[in-house]
Formats: sequence, C-alpha cells, structure tokens
Amino acid sequence: MRYRTRFWMLSLVLWSAPPVQAASPTAAEFAAPLQSAPTATRSSAGASARPRLSKDAATGEAVLNAGTAQAAINLAAGQRSAGCQMIRFGNSFGWVGTGTAQYPASENPIALYRSRQDARFKAFLDADARLAGCLSKLGPEPRQRITASLEQHDNLRLSLVNLAFTELEKREQAIRILGRGYIAYSVEENPEQRTIYVNLATTPKTAARLTRPAPNAMEAASLQEGLRQTQTEIAAGLVPPAGNRLIVVNGTGEVALVGYASNVVGAHPDPGAQDKLRADAEKIATRRATEALVGLVSGDDAGWQNGLDEITKSDIQMLYGGYAANEPSVARFTQIRNFALGNVSNDAGLEALREGRLPQAAAVKRFSYPNTVAVAISYAPPVKKRAVKPAPAPAKGASEPPRAPLVPPVKPAAPPANNPPLPPALIPASEAPPPSSAPLNPSGVAASSPPAEPQSAPSPARSKPAENVAERAKTGETR
Repeated sequence: MRYRTRFWMLSLVLWSAPPVQAASPTAAEFAAPLQSAPTATRSSAGASARPRLSKDAATGEAVLNAGTAQAAINLAAGQRSAGCQMIRFGNSFGWVGTGTAQYPASENPIALYRSRQDARFKAFLDADARLAGCLSKLGPEPRQRITASLEQHDNLRLSLVNLAFTELEKREQAIRILGRGYIAYSVEENPEQRTIYVNLATTPKTAARLTRPAPNAMEAASLQEGLRQTQTEIAAGLVPPAGNRLIVVNGTGEVALVGYASNVVGAHPDPGAQDKLRADAEKIATRRATEALVGLVSGDDAGWQNGLDEITKSDIQMLYGGYAANEPSVARFTQIRNFALGNVSNDAGLEALREGRLPQAAAVKRFSYPNTVAVAISYAPPVKKRAVKPAPAPAKGASEPPRAPLVPPVKPAAPPANNPPLPPALIPASEAPPPSSAPLNPSGVAASSPPAEPQSAPSPARSKPAENVAERAKTGETR
C-alpha cells in the first residue's frame, strides 16, 4: 500500500526527463524470463538482495532507477512484495505490478498441485489489479506525460484519436492502454511460505506491441507476438484451466483464434498406469481446448462451458472482472474484429470449426509437466495483408485533436446463413504495422502458413481499412 500512496507524488517530478523516443514496437527492451523458459518457476526461500533506490531531491521519495529496462524490472521484481513500483531506465519509464497468493499445505500431492495452480492464477489477477490501481491514481501532469510518450508510436496515436474526443478523455484512455499493455514477466515461489509471486511489466513499448483490455481478446503488433505471449501465459498457469482468446493484427487484417485447456495428471505407482493417466489427461485437455476454440467461433460461450467444473467457471468470470462493456475501446475493437473476420468469413477452416471440427492448418502446442498437461490450439485464417498508412503526427501548437469518430464506420461483411456471429471481444487495441509471422507449430518454431485458397476480390466496403479514420480525421470528416 505504501507504494500506491506515493506514486502520484513521485510522478509529478520524475517526468522531467524527455519523453521516450519513437521506436519500432517490435524492438524488445527486455527479455521476460517466462518467455525464455516458460516451464520454470524460480524458488526464493531466502531474502533477496536489497534493491538500489534513488531519492528525488524535490519530493524525498524513492524510485527504482537503472540503466536498462531489464535491470530496473529485475530490481522491482526482486523485492518480492505485493504492490506496484514505478521504474525509470535511461530516458524511458514503466511500472512493475507484483501480485501474490498463498496456498495451503497438503499431504495429497494432487490436492497440493491444484492449490498451487489456483494460487498462480490468483496472483496474476492481483498483479493486474495493482498495476491498474496505481496508474489510475496518477495526477494530471504525469497523465499528460504518459499520453505524449504513447503518441510517439504511430499505432497508439491513432488509437487515441479514435478513442477520445477531448484531451481529458485521451489521457484516460492512455492510462488504460498502458495499464493493459503489460508483459507477463516472471513467476516465482517461496515454498517455505507457500507463496506465489507474479510480476507484470509495462512500458510504452510493450503497450505498442500488444494490448489486452479484455481477457479473451488481444490486439498485437503481429500474430507471432500475440501467440507467443498467449502461450507463455498458458504455460505459466496464469489463465483459467480452460478458455479462448482472439488475436487481431489491425494493421494487416490478420486474425488468430486460440482455445486452451489444462488438466491435472493423476498419480499411480505403476509406470505403465502412470503413462495411461498422462495420456488420458492430455486427451481431456485437447478436447476442452477444441471446445473452447469452437465456442469462440460459434459465439456460444454457455455451450462450451457446460462441461466445466464450477471452479473453472468461477475463474473465467474472475478474469472477466474489471472490464466494462460501455468502454469506448470495446465498441472500437468490436468494429475492428468484425471487419477482420468479415474478410475471412468464407474460410474453409472457420467453416470446419463452426461444424465442430479442427481444420488441418490448426497448430497444436502441448506443455507437459510432472503433475499437469496443457494444450493450446490456434488457427490463423490465411488473409491477404493490407498496406497501412502511418497515423498523422499531431500539428504543432494544436490544443486539441479533431473530433474523430469513435470507431471506423466500416460495415463488416455478414457471415453466411446459419453461421452465428462471433462473441463480442472486450478490448481496446492499438494498430501496429510490423509484419506478422505464422503461428507457432508444436515445436515452438514459426510454422509456414498453408497455401491460401482462392478468395473473391473484396468489395469496396471491405477494402477500406479501419486505419482510414486517420485520413478522415485529418480532413475533418465525421460520421
């Protein structure tokens, strides 16, 4: 709590450094331990090294400073204390949210593992809430500095133009984008205290790479980026035991649909029987992941969740908590999603999923551990990438951006008859032009996309991308 109460004071002074320079959204500032070794969980029974703190002469408060983002995040995560810590590195900045959860002792190994798995998910939710909470308490001056930094990225500048009508609204949306543009950095465990720590890190660059204002949707700079982060969270147990996620690359029109599930492996002293238990657990996880993927396409959330236990259903509802359906970003992403899916509505792979079958091009990623197995199934319909114009830079001396429409007035193509629409995804998003890559294959290497089936030329209504709202804003055109 002590970090929360002082961050707004710190920020008023700490923004004196020049804002971060524009950079490619795919330029990595740091390497997340979870992505380099997603199956590992570091144990920390002893006390960590004392972090290096600097004292601001004006406020007398402390902030973590380091020469690189990697060093600053490691310092914040190394405190192993629930809260939210501001960091500065070079002329840039960010925040690290740390969530914690404890699990009870048990002599039953299966019950103990279930408790530890549940604690991971609870710690992730705690870190997410702490990160959003400390950012929401920032004052007007730090909000203005955050907005100016985000606007140096073309995709985020265009997002803010679409999301806000006034300068005050734009700053509020900038806070939301930064708070939801985090990377799952690390998971650590103190076995003596039976405590799990989850660290989430956000900077303007991470927010430009991906945003996730809803638990079942993400807009990323590339499919590779979105799939990598999604699979990292699944492997680390930071998601419910079953679920799905829609990934959209608004800059190119690409989409990927993901269904995932995990299952605990029973214990048996006979090696042959143990292998059978593991195989059965993987079959169950694969079936649930397939059902979640089909549910994402069909829009039938209640249908695919019918076979889940009450704890899993409760975890899914907890993940949805904190996302209001009336947020401006929700309407905007719904329009983007409908436009992207409208371009592939006749795809044979999506048709197979609507019929409850996995398409041949679906990629299956398996994660196997001593006590559990997890399966992630992703499918990316082949699309013809569209070129994107960069967002216009704000005019010097302009007091307020032109009033652009909330969402691009593009009418998505209607899906074929008898095919129910996809569920609405609750996410504000950022447009990112970097080229995307194919989904990961089971070995974790980007797989080559299957040859796209011939598709009819898009109609004029479809060929007008969502980014054209920037051109309309430039000329003053409104709805």
